[in-house]
Amino acid sequence: MKRIALAVAAVAALSGCSKPESSSASVASASAAPAPPPPFTGKLTSERVMGAKGLVHPFMPWSEAGPKLEGQLGKPTHIKESTQMWAVNEGDDCWYVEVEKRADGTVGMVQQPAKISKGEAAFNWDDCLTAANVPREGEIDDPNAPGPPTDGKPITVAALLDGASKARAKWTNAKVTVKGVYSGTSRSSSGDSTSTTISMMNAKDSGRGTSCRLEDPNAVPEKLGLATPLTATGVVTVDNMVTLGGTRSVSVSLDHCVVKVSAGK
Repeated sequence: MKRIALAVAAVAALSGCSKPESSSASVASASAAPAPPPPFTGKLTSERVMGAKGLVHPFMPWSEAGPKLEGQLGKPTHIKESTQMWAVNEGDDCWYVEVEKRADGTVGMVQQPAKISKGEAAFNWDDCLTAANVPREGEIDDPNAPGPPTDGKPITVAALLDGASKARAKWTNAKVTVKGVYSGTSRSSSGDSTSTTISMMNAKDSGRGTSCRLEDPNAVPEKLGLATPLTATGVVTVDNMVTLGGTRSVSVSLDHCVVKVSAGK
């Protein structure tokens, strides 16, 4: 009986010794994930855009999704706030894909690759042309229009709207300080991310206004009332607006804003 017990113990010992080796080999095999492809640097084509279908998905770490997207599509052709876009326009057809990069380092909304043709859904057609950086009628800059001020002095809401509409390339991403009056606050959220936007008008009942997305969504000045004088410092963004009927207009706003109550208009 003793001999049988000793033999069983020896077999068990040998089996125990072999398990760590097998386990570590299995871990090594699992951790040897393929390296992401290098960023694509050639000309983006409709085939490449459509080939991005299913490449990434919501909640995927951006550290994994970003290299995959750039390996297939290269650098984004257009970035709007947290949304990265890739698009190709050929005549009356346009192909595009949009992916949201969330503040927590994960993928948010994924607009899978799609083809849209002129005369179809106006919003989608407009989004695709915007992503492909195709200028439309009324969007070509006036070369003689001045750019934003460089002295740091506040400008009016009316001056912001007029200047950025006429010379968007000069104004886009410029940091400016704008003075106006308070007209409202709105908040939105996506997952764990919260956004706060303050609306301003040139003057009370002027009918002309802009919006300012706060750098810190909780940094809303206290005791704001309608027509309270404000100054807002932020980065200029110029967006295309389109109605269901296809009528186009331009929207000028500020991003990464810091808003303060001012002493006067």
